[in-house]
Amino acid sequence: MSMLSHDSMKKFLLCMIAIVLCLPPLAVAKPSQLSVAERVKNIKTITSYAAKEQTSREALAQVQQLLERADAALKKNDLNTADSLCTQAWDTYQAAVKAAQAKNHKAKEEKALATTMASVKALLKQAEDMEKDNQGKNSGQIKEVKSLLAQASAAQDPAQARTIANQAYSTLKTIVKDFRDGKTLTFDHTFATPELKFADELAYNDMHFGLLGPALEQLGAQADAEYNALVSNAKKLRKQAEQSAKQKDYAYGMRDLVQSTKELKEALNHIGLSVPDL
Repeated sequence: MSMLSHDSMKKFLLCMIAIVLCLPPLAVAKPSQLSVAERVKNIKTITSYAAKEQTSREALAQVQQLLERADAALKKNDLNTADSLCTQAWDTYQAAVKAAQAKNHKAKEEKALATTMASVKALLKQAEDMEKDNQGKNSGQIKEVKSLLAQASAAQDPAQARTIANQAYSTLKTIVKDFRDGKTLTFDHTFATPELKFADELAYNDMHFGLLGPALEQLGAQADAEYNALVSNAKKLRKQAEQSAKQKDYAYGMRDLVQSTKELKEALNHIGLSVPDL
């Protein structure tokens, strides 16, 4: 490349730089009045639905104030300010929704924990009553359950407390099985006579009747029509079973007794107490 052409190139580049420097800075595209107005409208619509939910009223009031200021800025044709206020309103709303969701989740966890704790306490009372007739055979395990209950009550995190309560429930399930000599299913038992088999099932039925009162008390539940119907039917079947047993008809007696226990389990489950198969 010749010296002349090199000088010409330098002059050309200098001219280009001068032109660029003299140009006004590029302006950021302004939002249109229509787009900002649509944003305000959309946020108002969304927050109107949120007002019916458990979103913070204080946060919603703050969102409303920001939208009112955005409306005022729109009327003055101050689109940048209006758009900025819309962004603030939306961010405030989103933060409120997340906070409400976290609060609702915690409430659900606490409700689930309360139900589990009530179930454990009701079953514990039953186990303690059975323990009295077994000369302290499982006193160590029952103390362990009480210790777990205390830990669950002291835990700050509902999820962690529920995990501990579930552990207590599993221990209780083992205890009650042990009280029944490890028998898990009525018809899997081996007995010397049908009378002894019926007596074992009768004790199992008694255990479930014994859970009714403590379950209602611990869960704070109401004995509604469905619950009462199930319990009434269980009592009727129990009476029929006992009458059959008196007549030495243990086959019919067992049938009614098993159905009676099934009705009791449904009644307990209806008020929120899940009873394990023992």
